[in-house]
Amino acid sequence: MSREQGEALERENRATWGAGLFTSSVWDMLSIVVPLYGAAVGLGIAEIGLVVAARSVLPTALSIHGGILMDQLGTRRVLLWLAVACALLPLLYPVSGWFAMLFLLQLLLGLASSLSMAAAQTWSLQVSGGDMATLAKFSVVSRIGTFVGPVVVGAAWDLFGAWAAFLCVSLCGAGIVASAYFAMAEGSQQAKAPPLRAAETFRALVPNWADHKQAILLAAIPAMAFILAASFLRNAPGSIQASLYVVYLAGIGMTGTIIGMLVSISELFGVFGSMVAAHLERMMRGDRLLIACIASSIAAIAVTPLVGNFLYLLVVASIIRGVAQGISQPLMYSILGRIAPSTRHGASVGLRAAVVRLASILTPAAMGFIAETWGIEASFYVVGTALLLASAALVVWSRGLKFQ
Repeated sequence: MSREQGEALERENRATWGAGLFTSSVWDMLSIVVPLYGAAVGLGIAEIGLVVAARSVLPTALSIHGGILMDQLGTRRVLLWLAVACALLPLLYPVSGWFAMLFLLQLLLGLASSLSMAAAQTWSLQVSGGDMATLAKFSVVSRIGTFVGPVVVGAAWDLFGAWAAFLCVSLCGAGIVASAYFAMAEGSQQAKAPPLRAAETFRALVPNWADHKQAILLAAIPAMAFILAASFLRNAPGSIQASLYVVYLAGIGMTGTIIGMLVSISELFGVFGSMVAAHLERMMRGDRLLIACIASSIAAIAVTPLVGNFLYLLVVASIIRGVAQGISQPLMYSILGRIAPSTRHGASVGLRAAVVRLASILTPAAMGFIAETWGIEASFYVVGTALLLASAALVVWSRGLKFQ
């Protein structure tokens, strides 16, 4: 590799880090401000759960197609289109104070923000070639964004109200646009990509069952099925954090700033988790370490009602959850990069994203209805127990699987 090629590759790597930082920030900022806004305009707990879950409906249905588009049209191009939506749609929330409109906005922005995260992850996987150390750097930078984002949006909510909070989300969307353009340096892979013809773009945008079938068939690979199941369980604590966790803490008198700080503490320690992931993988089998991290994260969020009156214990639980999530993220993508065909990285990430978003629908919706029936505290215990039992079953099922 020449010096110029090396510099172009490094520039593109930095662009993927920027995309990871801002896409993760958008998702986590919305996780804080949408439940707060829903409560502020008078929505019930079940309605808030449905609004939060709504942002994962279209990603569940269209993430595979989004991954196929990345493979066919180019990941950066797709990311750029999505980034524009992430910059504009948040500005419509403060004028949408009723359930139906918030539900619709969550559908649209949920699709754009979820696919933009998948695009950033796919882009990093493509540029890094699946290297664990490089993916860990991407994870670290992404978690810096998710650490800063909740604090900023929580403080903006407390100090200046809804408009300022959603403007912060919009600015992060603009950051994704800037990151995508940053990759167009002369000599980069993205700069060399040929321009698209309108007919070619239209054909790619229309879902094709044959392409979807090939992507779905990736789940027939046992190791891929394991990653999909692990992805569902790994995302569940984040779905709880983005919905009834916020509602519960607000209900016991905590401010948006404190809630944002608790989420940010989790993300900060996720940075440290990502930094040691490569070292821990050399000491322990990756799939076992992954499940251990998932179970730790589930337990740390499920105990929230038990420790809710003690801020220092909430901080400890956030730290545990953050470290576990930080370790598991690069592990997940390292395993995925080894088992997925190199020409199907976008489809494999899209398939995983569909499963992740399914968890984002089912978990808050189920918790919301359990909370309406038995109380919000019981919903943490019931859902947490179910997820831990599923994690134990995954350990048993995965024995003998090969991840190379």
